[in-house]
Amino acid sequence: MSPSGVRRWLNRLLPGEPLDTAVAMLLDIAAVCISYTAALLLRFEANVPSDSVHLALWLVPLLGIAFVAANVFLGVYRTVWAFGGLADILLLFRPVALVTAVVFLIHIGIPDRDLPLSVVLMAGALIFPLMAFVKMRTRLLLHTPWGSTASRRLLIVGAGHTGQALARELQSSPGLRYQPMGYLDDDAKKHHRRMLGLRVYGPLSSLEKVVADRAVDAIAIAIGQPAGPLVRDLVGRSQQLGVPIRMVPGVDHWVSGGNQGGMRDITLEDLLGRDPVEVDYERCAASVSGKVVLVTGAAGSIGSELCRQVLRFGPRELHLLDNNETGLFDLSLELRRSGGETVHKSWVADVVEHSRVRKILTEVMPDVVYHAAAYKHVPLMEEHPVEAFRVNVHGTLNVASLSRELGVGTFVLISTDKAVRPTSVMGATKRVAELLVLALSGTATSTRFAVVRFGNVMGSRGSVVPIFMRQIENGGPVTVMHPDMMRYFISIPEAVSLVIQAGAFGGHGQVYMLDMGDEVNILELAERMIRLRGLRPGDDIQVVFTGPRPGEKLREELVADFESMEPTEHPKVMRLASSVEVTESEILRLVEETEGISGQDDDELRRRIHLVVRKFSTGPEGSMEGVEVAR
Repeated sequence: MSPSGVRRWLNRLLPGEPLDTAVAMLLDIAAVCISYTAALLLRFEANVPSDSVHLALWLVPLLGIAFVAANVFLGVYRTVWAFGGLADILLLFRPVALVTAVVFLIHIGIPDRDLPLSVVLMAGALIFPLMAFVKMRTRLLLHTPWGSTASRRLLIVGAGHTGQALARELQSSPGLRYQPMGYLDDDAKKHHRRMLGLRVYGPLSSLEKVVADRAVDAIAIAIGQPAGPLVRDLVGRSQQLGVPIRMVPGVDHWVSGGNQGGMRDITLEDLLGRDPVEVDYERCAASVSGKVVLVTGAAGSIGSELCRQVLRFGPRELHLLDNNETGLFDLSLELRRSGGETVHKSWVADVVEHSRVRKILTEVMPDVVYHAAAYKHVPLMEEHPVEAFRVNVHGTLNVASLSRELGVGTFVLISTDKAVRPTSVMGATKRVAELLVLALSGTATSTRFAVVRFGNVMGSRGSVVPIFMRQIENGGPVTVMHPDMMRYFISIPEAVSLVIQAGAFGGHGQVYMLDMGDEVNILELAERMIRLRGLRPGDDIQVVFTGPRPGEKLREELVADFESMEPTEHPKVMRLASSVEVTESEILRLVEETEGISGQDDDELRRRIHLVVRKFSTGPEGSMEGVEVAR
């Protein structure tokens, strides 16, 4: 074998730093010497015969070298013992047992033994725990609560896998400046037991007592997927105690690449606490796996998350279309880092440019189109109805009609609850977009059209949550339109998961509504967010009522009068059955007539858009009675 080959072979056996490995070997030899010395002293009650002493002086160091050789070939020195566990300790048992057994068998064949067999057995029994202690010393010292220099005593709520992962991370990383001092857990079987050396003090109801008795400086919720009411209760109690509280992400966060055992601030999503969404993975995968997928509005909040989630199902190609070239560039870089073998391509384009959209669709030939491109800001679209009509109506018509013409398999329109009995231009244009898609589905030959409708998404750009956060960070005031204003909220990942699930259902011309849970009072939401920062509403941060903006309702609606909800295969996706008939020729005529006055008179354009919506509502005057249309 060449010298370089020898070096590679040695590096595989002893991959660590040479000095560290040499020290470890010397410590192992010392452990063998100490163990045999102790065994001799025990066997002869400290009166060791001189013949045994002379034999031990040259034999025991040789046995130490034999133990080191066994450790080398059985991989003991390849283990990073500062992070060792039970499996690593069991690995150490193999060389100890092997060498002890060989020495014992050889010794049996020697008739006149100066070293009794009992010494060999006792020494072997001592070598294993002594070597284990020497190798695990760093981990044992790190995990010992006394002597810790951590500045904050942390109480962990939850003694399951998540809580233990947090404790383990903090014990092995003293630089994080938290000292875990125990758990709370409602599982009575765990009470007063110890996990990783930390006591489970009792149920969550004992929070106040434990915080006072144990001088707790911080609290961490480590329950994986805690319910919203539980989080709100713990946050409220911790604020009354004056103790900061943080959240530990669950196992799904670690699996997707997040830091195991890390902590983060409590978010609005935690407080609202919607149950985790479980989709029919096989069905969702079948709808996009191995297919060519195009997402319009890809740089937006919903569009970008659609791209991320679609990518997990393994499409053959993923195409991103948006007129925001900076956002598109950033998203493309992100997806390329995690996209594996999937081909990506970004298209800078405006959905209202028919020839450009045709060229892209003809070149891409997608199997699935998710149409998320839209203008969504209610007050801004009241000021610019031409743009709302151009993008939300004409842009949808372009992409949907070309999808049908070119034989796209599935077209999914992302809609909004503001399309139900709309009072705003934005909501009305989205309702017209829904009508166009439903009309096109009536004559579609191969394209399957679907509409997915949902309410406000938490954290999307320009939505109320990031606005409140900025206002709080700036010291206030926090602006709320009306004390009675209510909204439905859903997280971006949850909404997108259910969009993909709905798109995977069969059928033509279906409108799906996502389960939005309970309404949230916007004033209460603002006050919760203020308290999350450790501040007091009205004292530290003022709340100011500004009055509803043009086009805004106090309460949104999920279903129109002429629609009824029907269950689907997924409990959080409802199918909406409508009594309204939409014909392609009629809706296209009305859209064309409305487009004819676009840019001439904004007030007339607003009126005509709402008239189109009224035309396809029940009753002689539609179902818009009692709804004041913004002017």
